[in-house]
Amino acid sequence: MSQGVPHEPAADKEPLFEKQNTATKRQTIESLQKDIETGNSYRMEGLKLMLTLATGLLAFTVTFRPTLANVTDEWLIYWSWCSLGISVVCGIGVMLCWERFYLSYRLDWHDRPQEGKTKRKWLTWLRRVLLVLQFVAFSYGVIGVALFAALNFHNVVRPGR
Repeated sequence: MSQGVPHEPAADKEPLFEKQNTATKRQTIESLQKDIETGNSYRMEGLKLMLTLATGLLAFTVTFRPTLANVTDEWLIYWSWCSLGISVVCGIGVMLCWERFYLSYRLDWHDRPQEGKTKRKWLTWLRRVLLVLQFVAFSYGVIGVALFAALNFHNVVRPGR
């Protein structure tokens, strides 16, 4: 073998990389399913991350609420708690919608495909609304906690003083 010459695969082995001409070659069902699986994994991880952060921030701010001498804009913390709670509920709702969405494909196998399509259309709409609400509520909650902390940072009573 000389330097700079690409290695040719053995006749009984498939090449490492296949050139795909998208005009003439279609994606296989296996690769399509793998792409969908990968997309679903990233989507679920994002949902779980937002759900975990909202729950953690809510629990942390409720549990370790500092002793404040003079609270300013107390409504911000209550706003934040409500927003984070709404985000958690919406996040759970999104996950339940995905579960029902996938389960609705059973109807296709039981000779009720139109019922399945109708159900998936409704679940897709509901899931999208809940996802937007989850994200907006999470954003409001985080911003509210940050503003409350910034406005009341100087009011924290230090132990022993």
